[in-house]
Amino acid sequence: MAFAPINTDEISAGEPVTNSTQTKIKDNFDNHETRLNDLETGNVTVYPPIIMRVNGSYAQLLATGTNILRTTMNFDLVLTGIRLLCDKAGTSGTTEVDLLFKRGGGAWTSVLTTKPSLSYTAGDNAISSNAVLDLTKVSLQAGDLLRLDLTSTQNYLAQNFMVRVDFNKL
Repeated sequence: MAFAPINTDEISAGEPVTNSTQTKIKDNFDNHETRLNDLETGNVTVYPPIIMRVNGSYAQLLATGTNILRTTMNFDLVLTGIRLLCDKAGTSGTTEVDLLFKRGGGAWTSVLTTKPSLSYTAGDNAISSNAVLDLTKVSLQAGDLLRLDLTSTQNYLAQNFMVRVDFNKL
């Protein structure tokens, strides 16, 4: 059952409430409760994104660049999006990250064809929109490792960044 909108002409001030309006209200409440019950008791689970956060001035991390953060996959999933969020911009440069995965004894492999990046000109609290996933590498398995690498940074005045990894569980 879909939500039934209540039009303004059905609830005019000073006019009695009709049986059809009351039925719409009841049906809308019933629909709402059914959807809540389905979420609470059904197989519908909402998973939060994987968040990889780096706090403080991160320009010095570029010296190593690799293996900034790592995590493991708890279940099979498909990556659907990667976003870079920079809290405080520097006064020059571009922050760019790469996200790589490793299965068993295999090699680290990027999941991106275009890495997310933000120029200092984007300002504080900026979010990237330019990451492009390699669709042949987005299906990860339970036990796979995920690694964040830093490929370039804004200058030392830049503070704190986060990479948000969106996915769907298989």
